[in-house]
Amino acid sequence: MQSRSRSTLFVSLLAVLPAAAHAGPPLVCFPIPIGGARSLAWGSRAGWNAPNPQYDRARLAADTLALLGPRTPVLVRMETLRRAAIYAASDPAGATKLFDALRDRAAGTDGAKADPLAQFDLGYGVEAYRQTRHLPGHVPGAEPPEDGYALVRQALGARGSDPEMEYAAALMTCDRLTRSLSDEHLRTALAGARDGSDLARTVEAQRALWGDRVQTLRTAVK
Repeated sequence: MQSRSRSTLFVSLLAVLPAAAHAGPPLVCFPIPIGGARSLAWGSRAGWNAPNPQYDRARLAADTLALLGPRTPVLVRMETLRRAAIYAASDPAGATKLFDALRDRAAGTDGAKADPLAQFDLGYGVEAYRQTRHLPGHVPGAEPPEDGYALVRQALGARGSDPEMEYAAALMTCDRLTRSLSDEHLRTALAGARDGSDLARTVEAQRALWGDRVQTLRTAVK
């Protein structure tokens, strides 16, 4: 009963909190500002949870993969996967189709090494989807078995220096149990975030999530 009460309270808070509030799952409740970059269709109402009611969810897997091309920036990938997770949260069949497609692409073909961007997409998508489980409208379905963070770490190892991917890893590990790990990723991301860059703007837009951690880590990397 206590667990159910906590879940109900959490959902109630998410329903009334503004987009920048310091609460809620970070991969879902904190949109990535992508300007006019192409992503999944989205609604016009304010806040983080604004799926387009006219969007044909039968197209979710195909549309998502089409948007995650080799030239798509990591931050745009993150926002696209955030939206995909929210759509998939209320459509278990669509979620299964989406993750089957992401999984097949991440596996590589004909003995070729897996594309690190495809590994990243699967890992980030899996963890974003897991964070939708307490959101309003969530319909329980089969949860992907992958360790999303491990996949992102593999992608980072293959790509080398990638501040945007480091920022994604920081978001994935920003709960209190893994704060030191999150700080490690965030410190690396900040070191590579040039003034005026998309990453610098994203960090600023999500300042409510980090509190004073950003300033502390920025001081440490100077």
